[in-house]
Amino acid sequence: MVKVARVENGTVRRDINLVGDVEAMTSVQVFPKCQGRLMELTEKELEKVRSLFREGAVSKEPPDKIQDVEEGDFVLKNQIIAVIDHDNVEAQVNQARAAVATADARLKQAEVTLAQTETDLERIRNLYNEGATSKQTLDKIEAEYKSLLAQRDVAKATVEQSQAALNQAQIMLAECFIGAPISGIVSQEYLERGDMAMVTRPIMDIIDVDKVKVTTDLPERYIGQVSTGAEVCIRVDTFPNSDFQGTVTRVSPTVNIINRTAKLEITVDNADHALKPGMFARVTLNIIRREGVPVIEEAAVLRDESGKYVFVVEEGVARRRQIRLGVEEGPRAEVAEGLRPGDVLVVAGQQKLSEGKALEIQN
Repeated sequence: MVKVARVENGTVRRDINLVGDVEAMTSVQVFPKCQGRLMELTEKELEKVRSLFREGAVSKEPPDKIQDVEEGDFVLKNQIIAVIDHDNVEAQVNQARAAVATADARLKQAEVTLAQTETDLERIRNLYNEGATSKQTLDKIEAEYKSLLAQRDVAKATVEQSQAALNQAQIMLAECFIGAPISGIVSQEYLERGDMAMVTRPIMDIIDVDKVKVTTDLPERYIGQVSTGAEVCIRVDTFPNSDFQGTVTRVSPTVNIINRTAKLEITVDNADHALKPGMFARVTLNIIRREGVPVIEEAAVLRDESGKYVFVVEEGVARRRQIRLGVEEGPRAEVAEGLRPGDVLVVAGQQKLSEGKALEIQN
């Protein structure tokens, strides 16, 4: 008594299981560009930033509001996240602004005097041409005009220098207002209000986790079977019943000579921020997939010194058929050679069969 089943086309795949770590797609440490004590973020400070934007010292328009941020808070790119004490720098800006105003006034006065002298020069020239004044008088006013022209040029240079000093002071002031370099979540704060900020010490870390990456080590023997764009299934212990779909975005071009693996990077959409950097990840990566191929239960396969074989039913008797298996997936396997869809295969009781034996088939 045997059991039989028809060979049918199906799909088989070969997966490999790896382990890795969840990492933020982007992680930035925020460093100050100037030294000073951290201040409280207030609307007054935000208005100073708006003023700097109007004056062109800040290229990005500031946000509508300002607020203190803590670990876990979401911040927008360019949002003011820290302010450094800037009384001294603000005084320098005011001093530079006054210097520009003074230089501007001197330039305007020099231009007025120059214009008046130019008018007088033109009148004296006409009188000289008519013989109504002396050459000495003409030479005197021409010398005066040249002197005033030089004074006007010096006044212009002074205005430019004063404006450059003001621009530099405004830049220094703008650097006291620290904006978020990216949109993301504050993952760690190193300093609190009142602490001394230094250019060598970060204030906080900001991470972008709308997408995360999972890094893992791919054994050398599989490198040729994995390419960018391959789909990956990710699982984490926190959500044991959930699968997260990822995509291979990078396969390292080099192999670690110690453990013979290549670094594999997988990108995963994480809009709900369920995956956290630092989580342990289990990675299932498909390396082979066959569709529309003859598939059988591997339990039907027998083995001897000649290789692998099965028994099929032909006109009520058992016929031995040599086969070659392809991709094996658990209890199922692809038949690369020896069987075709529609063949009737003995799947139970085949151990006692021989070539040509009449079969009693169990319904």
